[in-house]
Amino acid sequence: MAGEAPVRITVTSPRGTQRVRSVSIDAREIRQTSVDALRIASVRDGDELAESEVTRLLDDAEPEAAMNRALRLLGHRERSTAELSDRLSQDGYPSPVVESVIAKLAGYGYVDDARFAEDYVRAKRASGWGRSRIARALSERGVDPQIASPLLESQLPETLEIDRACEAIKTLDVSERKGFEKGLRRLVSRGYSYEVARAALQQQKRDTRDQG
Repeated sequence: MAGEAPVRITVTSPRGTQRVRSVSIDAREIRQTSVDALRIASVRDGDELAESEVTRLLDDAEPEAAMNRALRLLGHRERSTAELSDRLSQDGYPSPVVESVIAKLAGYGYVDDARFAEDYVRAKRASGWGRSRIARALSERGVDPQIASPLLESQLPETLEIDRACEAIKTLDVSERKGFEKGLRRLVSRGYSYEVARAALQQQKRDTRDQG
C-alpha cells in the first residue's frame, strides 16, 4: 500500500515447533511461515518493514522454500503424497503453496503413490511384516485403498499368509504353552491377523508332532 509506514517485525518460534515461525506486528500475528521462507525473503526479527512488503516477500519466497524442503525430504527416502503434504504443512507453509509444490513434484515424477506403495510393501514383506500391518501402515501414510488393495493382493495374497507366518516361527517349539504364546506374540507384533497367527501356530504344532 502506497505510503504505508514501516513497522517493527517480530519473529518468534511457536512452542513445540522446529521450523514454523510466527510473524507479528505490534503483538498481532500477521501470518505463520517457515524458517526457510524467512531466510529466502531476508525477513528477520527486528526488521522495520511495511506489512504489505512482508506479505509480498513471503508470498514470493514460500514456493521456492517449500520446493527445496520437499526435495530434501525426498532425498532421504521416498514418501507418499500425504506424508509430504503433512510435513510441508507442519513446517508452516500455507495450503495453496503445499498443493502447488505437490502437483509440480507429481508432474515431474518425484512423488508417486503407486511407486511408493509398491516399494513399501516389498521392503516390509522382506522384513517379515504381515499383510494387516502393512495395510494399516499404508493407510496411515495416506495411500488410497484403490492403490493399496490390489497391490497387497498381488504381492501378499491372503492364501500365502499362513505360509509366511509359519516361516516366521519355524525356529520356535510351539508344542508347549510358553512357546505357543511366544510365537503368538511374535506374529501379532509383526502384523499378522489373530486368525492367521492361530492357524500358523496350529500348523507348526502339527509339523513338530509329525517330525517327532
